[in-house]
Amino acid sequence: MSSFVIPAFVAVLVGCGVAVLAFVPFVAISYRRRGGLTFWRTLMWFAAAVYAMALWTYTLLPIPSAAELTCAAVQLRPFQFINDILSFDTSSVRALMTNPAVLQAALNIILFVPLGWFVRQLAGRGIVMATVTGLAASALIEVTQITGIWGLYPCAYRVFDVDDLIMNTLGAVLGSVAGLLFLRRRDGLQEPDAPRPLTVTRRLTGILCDLLIWGLFGWSVALVYGVIKAVLGDGTIAEPGPTVAFIGFALPFAAQLLSVLSRGVTLGERLVLIAAVTVRRPTPVGRALRFLFGIGGYMLLSQWTFPLSGLLLFLLVAVSAVMVFTTRRHRGLACVVSGTEIDDVRANLVANPTLRR
Repeated sequence: MSSFVIPAFVAVLVGCGVAVLAFVPFVAISYRRRGGLTFWRTLMWFAAAVYAMALWTYTLLPIPSAAELTCAAVQLRPFQFINDILSFDTSSVRALMTNPAVLQAALNIILFVPLGWFVRQLAGRGIVMATVTGLAASALIEVTQITGIWGLYPCAYRVFDVDDLIMNTLGAVLGSVAGLLFLRRRDGLQEPDAPRPLTVTRRLTGILCDLLIWGLFGWSVALVYGVIKAVLGDGTIAEPGPTVAFIGFALPFAAQLLSVLSRGVTLGERLVLIAAVTVRRPTPVGRALRFLFGIGGYMLLSQWTFPLSGLLLFLLVAVSAVMVFTTRRHRGLACVVSGTEIDDVRANLVANPTLRR
């Protein structure tokens, strides 16, 4: 059971991590190339991230310790699996269904069917690209195995089998064919340049991007610092000090402040193509209030340690969340306090063509 559960757990865990790291650029690309996000396409990209990790975990895990290493053989004869099948009982359908060589070949095909599906559904490419991608991915896995994870081990700990290349590539081709037969229609998005309504989902996506930019940048700074200290020191990853924590906070804070003061919107809102149209208060005052009652307030209250800071942060988040649902055009608390009206960037360009220049 552990040989199945552990790779699945690692694939889901790492795949989710990759999806989180890629979410901000995914949102930016989707809004500019396709006009917005759709639930099914987002779900498919998330599934693709988990699947990509599953390919590695199921073909490379478990990794043996140096004391348990047993060098594996190399099988370079194409279609050797046919002889392997015939070496077992093939007298009935039941016997074939329980034939270990048949099951091995079938699993190698099934493992790569999703790859061909994703190549067609997400990349919009056909059988030729699915074939090339399947062969390349399979070859990369097999070479990783035969080189002992690129020299980490003195020899291969899993069998290099040329038939795996054939079966894996066939699986990718079948997945591409299946994607052609069950091809989903485009998810009803307009042209990328067409204005889109300001929905709750879109506003929440922008807020989530703001929080990820803040959190992931701070995490990345701490990680880079720890790795550099480990490489230059004794190999131990060090905890980030106050200076590193300050840098991880100050840089995204400054970037958000500059974005709001110059454009009237946060970085996350810019990613989902939201623009500030009018500010009823004097512009500097309005944009300062926009920042303090939005992402700037969240960031500052999260760092301050006075007795009521936690309560104030909770109230700010709660009121902001409610007002995203209840205010006109889902402006939220920061826009209401600052007197800011927001709209789709593309609608703003249609109303003001000179902004395109």
